[in-house]
Amino acid sequence: MRRLLEKLRVLRESRRIEREARRLLASAFDDPALLRGTSLRPEHRNRVMVVRHACEGGRVKKVWFTILRHPRPYAFSRQHHEVLELWSFDAAARRLERLEGSNLTRARGSDGDPPLYGPDA
Repeated sequence: MRRLLEKLRVLRESRRIEREARRLLASAFDDPALLRGTSLRPEHRNRVMVVRHACEGGRVKKVWFTILRHPRPYAFSRQHHEVLELWSFDAAARRLERLEGSNLTRARGSDGDPPLYGPDA
């Protein structure tokens, strides 16, 4: 019985920390000053996936997350790319940092051009 209670306590604590990480990340997307100077916008919050987090004293200090973006080279272009980006959010310093980006479209051998024929043309 003691072992079961201990497992439940650990599970409850890990869920609390995960909720805190998601809440901190949501607060970052609510802060226009924090997003200024990055390619992130408030509407990108729905595409975010928390990868991991670092805790200190039972509180989340840093959150790493990925986002799949579809940037266009210029405003009226039909060309687009799928870009997977890895970001970190330092909650104590209130700082977002882009760590890495990978262009999935180019990795597949395409340059993001729209199809010339077919159902998607």
